[in-house]
Amino acid sequence: MYEYESLKENHGSKVSQTIDSPIMVFDYFELTEVFAALGAMLIFGVILYSWGLMLLSLVLILGVGPQVRKRNKKGVYLHWPYRKFFMSLPGLINPKGRKKYSD
Repeated sequence: MYEYESLKENHGSKVSQTIDSPIMVFDYFELTEVFAALGAMLIFGVILYSWGLMLLSLVLILGVGPQVRKRNKKGVYLHWPYRKFFMSLPGLINPKGRKKYSD
């Protein structure tokens, strides 16, 4: 019988049951950015066959998006438009009235 305890101690890493950080691809792109890029390739490259729009969307998704995500706090894509454009979306999370629950 083989003994794997020494290999596990030297080369193993403990994995938590919960994922507290996003799943990364190539240690730079989040999984959501990869799926957004695949969607842009499908829509602009295959369905609409517009190479210019496809390349522009890929540059925005895979080039500008990670830089914005790295320089700002988590949730920048959701909270920034609401703050800058004074948007109000009443619902279960932020009911309309005097008490504000977000931003």
